[in-house]
Amino acid sequence: MNSRGFIVGTLLLTSMFGCGSDTVENGQATVGDRDLIRAMHDDRTSHYNQSDIVALMETYAEEATVLTGTLQVASGKDAIRDLIGTEMERSQGLNNELKEVLLFDDQAVLWGSYVWSGVGSEETSGPYMLELGKFDGSWKVTREMWSHDQNPGEGLTWDNIPEDFDENSEWSDEMNILENLYNSGNPAALAELFSGDALVGIPNFPVLEGREIIQEFFQSAIDKSDGTVMDVLVRSANVLNKNNVMLAGYIEVDGESTEGRARFLLLLELANSFEVDAGEDAEWQVRWMVASGKELFSV
Repeated sequence: MNSRGFIVGTLLLTSMFGCGSDTVENGQATVGDRDLIRAMHDDRTSHYNQSDIVALMETYAEEATVLTGTLQVASGKDAIRDLIGTEMERSQGLNNELKEVLLFDDQAVLWGSYVWSGVGSEETSGPYMLELGKFDGSWKVTREMWSHDQNPGEGLTWDNIPEDFDENSEWSDEMNILENLYNSGNPAALAELFSGDALVGIPNFPVLEGREIIQEFFQSAIDKSDGTVMDVLVRSANVLNKNNVMLAGYIEVDGESTEGRARFLLLLELANSFEVDAGEDAEWQVRWMVASGKELFSV
């Protein structure tokens, strides 16, 4: 896997959320949890930049999963160590900025951005998401994923998304709504599926911030789609609490001039909790989303 500096940087970037100070905590957070997460954050960055793979691996949960920007997947500490290990030698520096932290009892979800520099002129950047779990008082990474905000260039090793696209989640209906609105050419309604302050990372594009920008993006993508059809499939769900769910899965876009596949990780939040308490159906919105792949849209 040569030239995976991208993956590594990104990987660690995502794993090591940087020393950013613009962190926003959910009201559920305690001061102790904030301090523990920040400390782990700083330690992970230091471990990576010092090529201390042993110390870095101690910050992962035993069954952690890493989803790279080039579609590689590493599940469990042994696989993650193999993925990261030799790639550390290619790194010339990793910077991360932690943007937001949301805490849910013994779990947490983080959003940030990274810049990784490697040998020669290698450099990659983009958004990342992290899921954390609290184990015996210590916060550890349970899942991480990142993307790139510009084309990372040639020479990278890309994995392939499985061809079968089999679904196994009861949350698939929520994503089918997004799929159907895109395929029907309705960017305004599609944008309403995202929260007002949503953050969306799409391969080769700057992070989309807010519903208005998201609508403009999908309007442009649909205008240039040439009959493109989107297929969104959910593979797994992690229910954080009654108002928040993490989903992971695949996106496939197929058209006359565009064809692409991507993996996604997203945070859904309940948009009408009071109405649900009164017996009405739940309405979910995407708060954060990161998709990784070579290319999905022509905008």
